[in-house]
Formats: sequence, structure tokens, C-alpha cells
Amino acid sequence: MASLVAKKKGNKLYYYVVESARVDGQPRIVHQAYLGTAEKVADLVKDRTSPVPVSAASREFGLPGALWLAAQQTGLFGVLEALWPAPRSGPSPAHYVLLAAIHRICQPGPKTEVADWYRGAILHSIWGIPPERFTSQAFWDAFEKILPEHLDPLGTDDDPLDHAQLRLLDLWKQKQMVSRRLLAYDTTNFYTYIASNNTRSDLAQRGHNKQGRHNLRQVGLSYVLDGENGLSLCHHVYRGNVADAEEFSTSLSRMLGMLDRCQIARDTVTLVFDKGSAALANTVELQEAGVGWISALPWNQAPVAFRERAVEQLPLCSSAQPGVRAAAEKLLVHGQEYLCVLKYSASFAGEQLHSLTTSLSKVLQALRRFAMELNKPQSRWKENQIRSKIQRWLSGQFLEELIRYQIESRDGQWRLQFDFDTAAWQRLVDHRLGRTVLLTNRMDWTAEQVALGYSGQQEIERVFRGLKDGDWLGWGPMYHWTDRKIRIHAFYCMLGISLLQYLHKQAQAAWNGISMEQLLEELRQIQQFVLLYPPQGDKGPNRVATVLSKQTLTQQALAKTLGLDQLHITQRG
Repeated sequence: MASLVAKKKGNKLYYYVVESARVDGQPRIVHQAYLGTAEKVADLVKDRTSPVPVSAASREFGLPGALWLAAQQTGLFGVLEALWPAPRSGPSPAHYVLLAAIHRICQPGPKTEVADWYRGAILHSIWGIPPERFTSQAFWDAFEKILPEHLDPLGTDDDPLDHAQLRLLDLWKQKQMVSRRLLAYDTTNFYTYIASNNTRSDLAQRGHNKQGRHNLRQVGLSYVLDGENGLSLCHHVYRGNVADAEEFSTSLSRMLGMLDRCQIARDTVTLVFDKGSAALANTVELQEAGVGWISALPWNQAPVAFRERAVEQLPLCSSAQPGVRAAAEKLLVHGQEYLCVLKYSASFAGEQLHSLTTSLSKVLQALRRFAMELNKPQSRWKENQIRSKIQRWLSGQFLEELIRYQIESRDGQWRLQFDFDTAAWQRLVDHRLGRTVLLTNRMDWTAEQVALGYSGQQEIERVFRGLKDGDWLGWGPMYHWTDRKIRIHAFYCMLGISLLQYLHKQAQAAWNGISMEQLLEELRQIQQFVLLYPPQGDKGPNRVATVLSKQTLTQQALAKTLGLDQLHITQRG
């Protein structure tokens, strides 16, 4: 709260407007503005005027400020500083790693743009480090200290980044932010622009790219997050030409080592993963590892009678899973008895139906135009070209089951005829859409518990979408071309995801039900304006004042809950 204070200097009283707040539990003056003598104050009141700012500048405040507070409150920044101590002067490697993570969230781009962004963000005022210290070369030098060149780029027994992941996991465990019940696991890949003749990267290889960029080299990422709090627990960057099922064995070994070193009993953990990793060899390894697990089973491996039950025969789940039905049965799969659960989700069925009808409309229109093109006298298509073109159109899920076509030669030209299979469509709606078959070794769990546990897989899929679309944190474009830098890039991206998930969980207390995308947008809109006023008298320096942008009710609640109000008070000018 602001108050008027008089200070006597010599024989005159000079007046100040001061703001007080508690700092470390003690009342302190955090901001002071000089008004002048009683005569000058009287003139201001009489004229009802106030000084006009000489200039004004805006700072990014809400999002970078909240991320910095999260790094402090969780102890994350302290762990990074302990891992990589600061030099005698200038920023530490911890500053570079954390700034890289925050920049990827706030304004993804190359390291050449970080200094300019940092200059206009609240971190400049908090850290007091000149922007010139955050050049692209400075980041490169700092990363060399984190992962020196002499180390094996694919990992060693004493790998600094693996050690850092364990230290962070230990931190989450101490803060009681790790659930022992569910760990979600999945893999994905990210395309790169690394040149084909670049021999400095062994990780970047060509393979089946999940974003459709098969012509580019890619790197794979296996990822484990806490199913309850969403924090990053373990990740591994691997070669882009390795299949998901092959990578699972390596990832499982790393996960088990993580659990054992952190003294988390294996039988208390349930690992959740999708059908891409549900191979026979992997289930055998899981059985030997002694961990619980839930997996989606490939549709063709599930017994027909079980997977095609009528929806009406599946019991409704509780209100915690609206629109979900599930039934469980013990079945023999991969030569072993497991608990199988048939899960039907009405919302998932709706999503599939919308996607399928959209694809059908496009493909049927394309086939009609192609058939008319083949009817033209000048058409010179060959049979293999026609079939290849149609197969590409029918490569989407379920399309080949629903669209029938035939081609025949008449008078030296090819003719195309096609039809929509209504019977196949009805079978698909009645026995396939909205359904997922789950497999688990938790034989004593109910169908609803298994279905709810598998929903943790949706969290990791949201993270991957947020990374690829840039809605949460922009993984790409990745401007690194050596394996060591690619691994560091993955490390600070996953670090950023943990900070975001921690913020999101905090924000629920301020605005229940707020999505991650809405949270980021609300925080981005909270700006700080720095106003430069002329000196009060004929002499002296210009005066500086700061003010936050006008806030909505949501932004006010977030600022209070996340501590941004206090940060604004303590970081004035």
C-alpha cells in the first residue's frame, strides 16, 4: 500500500511516495518516488497534473516470470547450479540451460535470437546479467562444459545428462511430486534439417517419420512422465531408424535403473504404454522386471468374440470417466494369462467418426475426378500407375475396408469404377469405432481401474503434440547437428515440460479446469511497462516506474496464485 512520507534534510522537508511489503518476513520499503518540497506537492495538487513519461518500454513478464518462480520454488535451479557450478564471473551453465528451456516455451527460435528476447523479458531485470553474455557462441561454450567432447555421444556409465535426470527425479521425489502408481511411456521422432553428408551426427537417421517428413533425417525420443503430475522423469534420445518396439528394451533397462537408484520399489509402479511397444519379447521382459504394466493390444491380436461385444453389454464407468464403458476378462495372450479390458469411449468414437467421414469425402471426390480423367481419349495411364495412385489415397485408417474399386481395360484404355461398402461401414460403427483393447498383469484390478490407468497415456500424447505443434514448447526447428548438442537440446526441452506441468498444476488452484494452452495465453498477455519520467527538479537522474498491463479476472487470479504480484513489487525499475 502506498503512503506519503516526509524526510527532513537540512531545514527543509521533502516528501516521498513509498510502497511497503514483506521481504523474507520483514516489512521493507520496496519502492520510493520523490515528490519534492511541500510547495511542489501543493502545485501538483493545485494544477491536478502529473509528470508525463519521457518514454515507455514493455517487458515480457507473466510467462517468463512464472517459469522462473517455478524453477526457484521447486528447487530445480538449485539442482542445476549444484550440477554445473558457476564460473567466477558471468552466467553459469545452469543459467544457459534454464534460459534455453524458457526461451523455447516463450519464443522458440535459434540461439542467435535469445539475447534480444532476453533483453525485453523480466529475466534481464531479475538476473542482472548483460544480454551480450547470451550469444550463440556462449551457449555453445556452456554446453561444452555440460557434455564435454571426449565423452561418448551415445552415453557412458557416468553420463552427465543421465546423472542430471537422476538428480531431478530425486528432487521430485523429495518434493512428493512423483506418483508411484503410474508412469506413462511412449516414443516419437522429430525430423531435422541435418544434411545427408553430415557425418558428425549418428543419431540423425532416415526412418518412418510420424510427421510425414520421410525425406529428412530424424531423431527418436523415448519419454517417461509421472502419470499424476506430468513431470518428466526419464528420457532417451536414440537413432532415428530404430523402431519403437526395438527401443523399448533399452528404455526399460534405463527405467529400471532409475527406479532402483531412487529406491522406488518396482512392484509399486505401473508402466503404461501404447500398442507400438506391445510385442511378445517386451511383455516377457516386463514380466521378468517385476513391474506392473498396462498396454494397448493390437486389434488383430485380441480375440474376436471379446473385442466385438455389443456396446450395451459393457458396464458404464463412474463419472470420473464420462462416456466410457469397460469390461474385463482373463484371457490367454502371448502364451500367458493376462487381464484383458475392452474399453469403449463415446468421445473417442465421435473423433474417429469425424476424421473418417472427412477422409471418405476427400477420397471419394478424388476417385470421381480420376475416373473422369481416365475416360478422356488422350489418357495414357498404365495399370501399375493407377493402382499405386489409388493405394496412396486408401492408405488412411479403415479406408481400404470401406471403398471398393475395380479397373478394367476397354478399347485400349483403362476404366475405373468404385463403390462405398455400406455393410462394412455398419460393422465398423457397431464393432470397431471408439474401442481399445487393453492388456495388463494387474490381475486384481477392475476394468474401470485399468481404463483409468491407461488414460495416463493421453497425457504423454498431449506433450508430444505440444512439442511438435509448438503450442506448449517448440522442439523445432532444432539448430544442432552434433549428437551431444542434440541430447542437450532434448534435456532442456524436457526440463521446460516439467516446469510447464508444475505451473499448470499450480494454476488449477487459481482457475479450476484451465487448459495448458489457455494458461500460456493468459500469462503471455501479462506485460510489464517501464515508464521513464523526467527528474523532479532541474537536476538529478530520470525517474523510473513500472506498472503491469490491465488484467482480466483470470490473469489476476493467476498472478496472485503463482506469485507474480510479489515478483512485480520486488523487481521495480
